[in-house]
Amino acid sequence: MIRQPFAPRVVCVVFWVLLQGIGCAHASPTDPYNVVWDTPSKDSSGSMPIGNGDIGLNLWVEPDGDVRFYISKTDAWCENARLVKLGRVRVALSPNPFAKGLPFRQTLDLGRGRIEIVAGESGSQVVLHVWVDANHPVVRLEADAPRAFEVRVTLELWRTHPRPLTGRELHSAYGLASSPDPVVVHPDTVLPAKDNRLLWFHRNPVSIWPITMKLQGFQDWMAKASDPLLHRTFGGAVKGDGLVSVDAASLRSDSPKTRHVVSIYVHTAQTTTPEEWVEQLDKSIARIDTVGLAQARTAHEGWWAAFWDRSHLRISGPPPAAQITQAYVLQRFVSACAGRGAYPIKFNGSIFTVDAREPDEHYDADYRRWGGPYWFQNTRLPYWPMLAAGDFEMMRPLFKMYLDALPLARARTRIYFGHEGACF
Repeated sequence: MIRQPFAPRVVCVVFWVLLQGIGCAHASPTDPYNVVWDTPSKDSSGSMPIGNGDIGLNLWVEPDGDVRFYISKTDAWCENARLVKLGRVRVALSPNPFAKGLPFRQTLDLGRGRIEIVAGESGSQVVLHVWVDANHPVVRLEADAPRAFEVRVTLELWRTHPRPLTGRELHSAYGLASSPDPVVVHPDTVLPAKDNRLLWFHRNPVSIWPITMKLQGFQDWMAKASDPLLHRTFGGAVKGDGLVSVDAASLRSDSPKTRHVVSIYVHTAQTTTPEEWVEQLDKSIARIDTVGLAQARTAHEGWWAAFWDRSHLRISGPPPAAQITQAYVLQRFVSACAGRGAYPIKFNGSIFTVDAREPDEHYDADYRRWGGPYWFQNTRLPYWPMLAAGDFEMMRPLFKMYLDALPLARARTRIYFGHEGACF
C-alpha cells in the first residue's frame, strides 16, 4: 500500500491520507473503517494520529528502523503564542522486527482507541499497542513477543538553543512578522538522569502578552488580567518497569524480556518555579499509578466504546458510500482525539502537525501556517457536526474560550467604540 505525504497545516488532509489504507470488514461496528497499512512509513508525513482529547501522537514506523512519534497537547502554548509540540520519542527494539522484508501490519483500531503494530518473522512477531489513556494524562506503549527482546527509548528534541524565526517560518508566529525585535524560539530543558526516568519541559521565560496588550491600547486593563503565557511550562516524564537510564535523554531495558511497557506522563501548568512544575508532575504520576494498567486499559476502551455507541452514521450503496462513511468516522475520531482539552481544536492542523520539507526550506513540527490565532470562520467547522453526533462535551472548550475572553471583549468595546457591549 502506498501512502502519500500530506501537508501538516490543514487537519482535513489527515483524513485523505488515512483513506489510502482501508481495513477489511469485521464484526465490530467500527472495524470496517479501521485504517490498515502493510508497510512502514518513510517519515512523519506517513504518521497515524491518536489521542485522548487533550494529548495527541503522530506515530510512524521507519523502514528498517524504529517506532517514532511526536507528542502534542492542546495547551502547549509557547512564549510566542504558538501551539507547539512537547517533543518526539524514538523506540528501538532488538532484534529489530521492522527489518526490511519482514511482515508488517499497522492498524488504527478505532473501536479501542489505539494503534496496533504486528511485525517480525512468523512465530516471533512483536505486537505493539500504543494508546493515549482516555481518562488520564499518560501515553502507553505495550510491546509483547513470544521471544525475549530488548527496548531502548530516546527523547528527541529540536528546540535545543535560542533560535530566531526567519523567512516563511515567521508565518507560524502570525502577527509578529513585522516586529522590530527578533521572534525567538527558546530551548527546552532536559533534567539530568535520575530514578531511571527521562524528564523534560519547555518553560516560557518571556511572553508576547504585555507588548501585545500595550500595542492594542489595553495598558489600563492589564492590571485586571494575568499573562497566560509567562512561565507556562509543559513537558513530561518517561519510565517503565525494567527500564534504566543510559543518559539524560535515553533509557534501555535492563535485560531481554517478552513484555515491555513504556509510560509517558505529560503535564502543563503555569508555576512560579520549574521545581513546582516537577512536583505537580510527580503528584500526577503517583495518582495515575494507583490505577493498575489492566484496569486503566479497560476503562480507556470503555470510553471509546461508549463514544462510538453514542451515535453513528453509516451509508450503504455503491463504493463511494463506504468511503463517505469512513470519512465521517475518521473525522469524528480525530475530533475526539483533540476535542476535550483546555483549548478548542485548532483549525490549521489541530494537534497533529508534523515536520515537512519544501524544495528550499525545512519546517519543524511546531510550524503551522497562520500561526496561533483562532479565527471563528475556520474554528467553527469541526464543531457543527458535534451537535448532531451528541458530542457536546467536546464543544465546551470552544464555549469556554469565548467566555474567558468576554472581559477583554467588553473592555475592547469600551476602549475602541465608547459604549457597553462585547466585540469579538
